[in-house]
Amino acid sequence: MKVLFLREVAGTRAGDVKEVAPGYARNFLFPKHLAVLADERTIEQVRRREDAAHRRAEKALDDAKELAQRMRKLTVTIYAKAGEAGRLFGTVTNADVATQLKREAGIDVDKRKIEIEPAIRSLGPHEVTVELHPEITETLKIVVAAQ
Repeated sequence: MKVLFLREVAGTRAGDVKEVAPGYARNFLFPKHLAVLADERTIEQVRRREDAAHRRAEKALDDAKELAQRMRKLTVTIYAKAGEAGRLFGTVTNADVATQLKREAGIDVDKRKIEIEPAIRSLGPHEVTVELHPEITETLKIVVAAQ
C-alpha cells in the first residue's frame, strides 16, 4: 500500500511516498495521522503546497536583500540625554534603534533582531548588526546625539 507521510517517522521525512504493509498503514500510520493514502490527487496537493512554500521563502529572501541595500545607505540619528563629557546617562537599546529606524526610514524591524555589541554609552557614530533573514545580516550606522 502506497502512503504519503505527513510527519517524520523513523526512516522517512514528511512528504515522502513509500510502500508499506497494509496492516502498518491501517493500524498505526492512519489512526495517528502520520500518513495518508497516496493517490494522485493527494500527491499533487502536497507538491503544490511545497511549491508555494518555496516561492514564499524566495520572496522573503529577495525582500531581505532589497532591505539590506536600503539599510547600507541609511544613517539613523538617535537623541539621548548625555552629560558634559559626552557620556550617556543610560544606554541606547535595541528598542530605541528599532523605534527610530521605523520613524526615520519606515523600516519595521523586530528589536530582537538588532544586536548592539558593545553597549552604546557615548555620543557619536556607532554600528549595530541587524538580522534581516537567517541568511542575511546587515550593519546599520547610527549616530547618537545629545538631546
